[in-house]
This record gives sequence, structure tokens and C-alpha cells, in this order.
Amino acid sequence: MKGWQNQYEITQKVNRNDDDFLQKIMYFENNDYQNTQQIIDQIDYKFHQSQCFSLHQLIESMNYNFTKIYKGQLIIIILEVLKHLQQLHKQKMSHGKLIPQNIIIQLKNDNKLTIIQSKFTIQKVYFINYSIIDHSNYQFNYIEDINQIIDCCIQFIQAFSNQQCQLFKTICNILNDYKNNIKEDDLNKLIDFFNLLIQDCVDQQQQKLKKGQIYLNESNIQEIKYQEGEEYGILSKRQRNITAILKFIDYLNEQGIIYELKYLNNNNNENNYVDQIQLFDTSKLSQDELKIFNVFESIIKQQMMKIIWNHTGVYLESWESNFDLIIQAILKEINQTNKHILNTQLITILKEFNNINQLNKQIQDEIEKYYRFQINYDEQKAKDQFILELKIQSQNYSKQNFQSFIHQIKSNVKNELENHYNQLVTIEILQLINDLI
Repeated sequence: MKGWQNQYEITQKVNRNDDDFLQKIMYFENNDYQNTQQIIDQIDYKFHQSQCFSLHQLIESMNYNFTKIYKGQLIIIILEVLKHLQQLHKQKMSHGKLIPQNIIIQLKNDNKLTIIQSKFTIQKVYFINYSIIDHSNYQFNYIEDINQIIDCCIQFIQAFSNQQCQLFKTICNILNDYKNNIKEDDLNKLIDFFNLLIQDCVDQQQQKLKKGQIYLNESNIQEIKYQEGEEYGILSKRQRNITAILKFIDYLNEQGIIYELKYLNNNNNENNYVDQIQLFDTSKLSQDELKIFNVFESIIKQQMMKIIWNHTGVYLESWESNFDLIIQAILKEINQTNKHILNTQLITILKEFNNINQLNKQIQDEIEKYYRFQINYDEQKAKDQFILELKIQSQNYSKQNFQSFIHQIKSNVKNELENHYNQLVTIEILQLINDLI
């Protein structure tokens, strides 16, 4: 997707003991972007952002008025997501955590979403972060899946800046009616509904809404008017600026995050966005610390894109004509944000990481209150678990709630370590019982 940074990396913890279900999910998804070959305790995905995007990213960029799609395309995307869930349920499995972040859309070949609407073809839909994988006591629940996917659809529809679309308001009302009394066959009914919408209301060649009206509610006939509309702001401005905007984004994609960015515009029309002022020195980091830095690099790049979406979206929906001023505002906020994350938040995480053996010590003290077993309290295991939890929680990063972010990581690490050492204690107890017998 044009305008996203490089790669979108996702890590999911694997806790389920039943490998049959895990393999069944892996076979069903057949995810081309899965990095993990031998699945032991985690699954890693690396989605190339030029090809894939999460539904959450699409919604967020639309809310910033950056990405533009046709209304007809929104209905097409919703139908493909619903059909993927339908196929999952046919395999007698459910997901359990269907939120926009866990729905990935891959476009075919060189199709791109960008600041202007263009036709595209969906290659595939992927679901990630299945509850059945990381919750050993998860029970299948098809109705919960349907309820969650309806919420995703409503969020997606509401991302359109113009909320005066009578058809979209009606669709949201229908979706909410389903939520009030969900049945297992409602997924099939929803798919039939969106199939009919596309058949009646969408020019499938152009992927736009036709201009017309439909009638809903047999008991209370209601005429619903619809058309693609011109609610996207100054469309010609988007056409005029697309080359400059995408060139700017492409240039930033090539830059490292540890240097300050600046804007120079000379007479040769060659732009330079890199200063040699270093925001953070990675040369003294250990191998484990570099892994943590790499996670923060991904976090920072996602934050950079939000800054670009915000400023560019405001610019494209306004009468402002000086794009150089927008570039300067973008670079100023990026520098402030990157400096804060690198020199405050990353430093804090590194300190917590290097003090992680204190968790081992706490657990050791708790165990030795009751037992005197000789257990190896492995500091490297604690560090590995910290890095794994950081990767997982990075998907939920919020600079406004950074303390909660840290707390969740430490809490999860402690729980994992407690479970590990309790298993060792149980083995020791069983061995002691066996020796006494």
C-alpha cells in the first residue's frame, strides 16, 4: 500500500498444546508472509506494506483523510472479509479476536491504495492472532466471531469522512439489528445481503456506487438513494500533489530513524531530508538490546506514518497551497516524536530489560518460602521472554499510555516465568514422591 513504511511485523505467542488445531489454522490461512518455519513458542509474520495492510491501518488512514477509496470498494472489501470468516467456520473453527488489527488484506500485483481512488483487486484476506493459538482454554464460538466482524464492518463504514450517505447509514442500522439477536446462520445472510448490494448498487467494472435507489423493509417500504458522490474534498488538488507527496514519503522510507530530519529545497529541485545530528547511538548496544531497538524502529515508523497521514490529510482537505510548509511541519513533529521515543521510552525499556533478573529473584523468594529445591533461575530465559512480550505488545503501543505498555510487558513476563518455574517445582515434587515410594 503506497504510503506505508516498509514492513509490518506481527508476533503471536503460541500456548496451545493441541498441535492439530494449530496446524489446521496454518493450513487454512496458508499465509505467505509467515516467517516462522518451526513453530515452538511464537509465530512471526512480516507483511510487506507495498502489498498488504491491516483493516485497522486502512481505517486509520481514512480517518486522517489520507487514503481514499470508492464507496463501492468498501462494500467489496467487507464482502471478502465476511467470506473469509465463512470459510473459517466451514472448517469448524472460530477466531475469537476479530478486530481490525487482526484482519490483513493483500492486493493483487501492483495494485495500491493511495491519496486518490483507483481500481484494485483483492488477492487474499488473512486472519492473524487467533485466540485458539495463545489461549489454551479457548472454546469455539461462532456467534462471537459474527458479532466481532460486524463491529469491524461498522468501524470501516464510519471511516468515511462524509457521514451523510443514506445507504451507508442504512447498512450500519442493518448490521446493528443483526448484533441485537445474532444466530449462527446470520453470517450467510450477511454475505447474501452484501452480494445483493454489489449486484444492485455497484458498478463492478469501475468499483463505484451507481446512482440510483433501492427499497428496504417489506413492512415499511423505505427508499434509499445512493451514489458515489464527490465528498472527498478537492479532488483535483489530490491529483496535482500526488507525485510530490509520494516522492516525499518514499524518500523518508529510505531514512534511518536515529538521525534528525530537516528540509532543504534548492534550485535543482532536489530535496534533502537528513541531518547528521544523531538522536540515538546504537553502537554500544548488545545483541539482545539491538533486538529491542529493532522493535522500537518498527514502532517509530508506524508513528511516522500517522504524522504524515495527519498533516497531509489536513492539507489535502484545505485550501492551503504551500506543500513545503506541510513538509516542514511533518519533519518537525517527526523529530520531536522520534527523539522522545528513542531517548525516553526506549531508554526506559532498556533499563527494565537489564533489570529483568529482579523478576527471577522475586519468584525465587516466593518459591523458597515453601520449598528448598535447587532450581536454575535462568536470566537469559527471562530476557528472551521480555523481548517476546515486547514484540507482542508493540502491536498495542500507545505513547500516551506508555506506563501501561511497560506494566503489561512486565506482568506477562512474570506470569510466564512463574508458570515455567512452577512446572519445575511440580517435577521436583513428583520426583521426591517417587523417591519416597
